[in-house]
Amino acid sequence: MVLSLFLGIFFTLGAFAQQTALRGHVKDVQGEPVIGANILAKGTTNGTITDADGNFNLLLADGQNVIVVSFIGYVPQEKNVKGLSEVTVTLQEESEQLDEVVVVGYGSMKQKNITGNRFHSQGCG
Repeated sequence: MVLSLFLGIFFTLGAFAQQTALRGHVKDVQGEPVIGANILAKGTTNGTITDADGNFNLLLADGQNVIVVSFIGYVPQEKNVKGLSEVTVTLQEESEQLDEVVVVGYGSMKQKNITGNRFHSQGCG
C-alpha cells in the first residue's frame, strides 16, 4: 500500500516536470565547427559536448533558460535560449590566453639559457 502510494506520487510529480529539447551548432568566427565544446545549463551539471560537426542536443528542465558554451582557447559565452528549440553560437578566440601558453615536451636546456626565477635550496643543519 505504502509502495503504491509512493510510486503514484513520484509519477504524478514527474508528469509536471517539463523538458525542452534544444538543438544547436557551435562555430568559430571563421565559421568552422568547434568540436568538443562544452554546453551546460547555467548553474547545473546538465550538459553535453558538440560532435564532429559542431552540433549538439540538450534536454533542458523547466526553468533552465540560459546555456554556457565554452572551449579551451575561446571566450565562454552565455546564451538565453528561453522559447528556442534551435540555437547557433559563435565563439570568439581568447587570443591573450593563447599567447601565454608555452609547453616544453622534451629535451634539455642549460640553466643559463632558461629565463625566469631560479631557486637554490641548501640542506638544513
